[in-house]
Amino acid sequence: MPSSYTTSLRFELQFTGENVNVWGDRLNTVISRVDKAVAGLVTVPLTGDYSLTTSNTADDEARSAMVKFTGGGGPYTITIPSVTKTYRVWNASPATLTFTTGAGTTVQIAPTDIVDIFCDATNVKTLGYGGSSLKDYIASVVVGGGASLPSLVGNGGKWLTNNGTIAQWALPTTADLSDLATYTAARNAFAVAMAVAFSAA
Repeated sequence: MPSSYTTSLRFELQFTGENVNVWGDRLNTVISRVDKAVAGLVTVPLTGDYSLTTSNTADDEARSAMVKFTGGGGPYTITIPSVTKTYRVWNASPATLTFTTGAGTTVQIAPTDIVDIFCDATNVKTLGYGGSSLKDYIASVVVGGGASLPSLVGNGGKWLTNNGTIAQWALPTTADLSDLATYTAARNAFAVAMAVAFSAA
């Protein structure tokens, strides 16, 4: 009976009595693929929508623990195998990437983000709380109302503020400093009063 292969990572399972005198080499191949599945990184340059390669008998991209995507253009859709598997994805491309098995839920990863995703053989998911991705959850906690954090680029020296609906960067206004002005005036008046009292004494 020929060898068979594991479902998720396609490791060779040798049949009893098969591969006499060569089983050691074949086992070493499996061990090297286990190493790649646990700690391997593969780089995929993108020029369009892409499906990670898979193979029972050869090396492939989908077996890797970490996948770095480069290239230009986009946005692109990345199709992963319909098996249970986790990936650490580094989107080093300038495009938003959508990960799918071709069915079920998908995950979008923005440019420069490094995100853990997992597949249950149909759906693609990422870490999250309360039904939101971890990134969206953090933004909603910081900003409130599920709003997104605005970009830092070009906003040096500004304050993060909001109008009750959206978060935005802005320079402080006189109204923003009104409480400080009142406090300062009160402290100055107190200091003058104390100075007068001590001089009279």
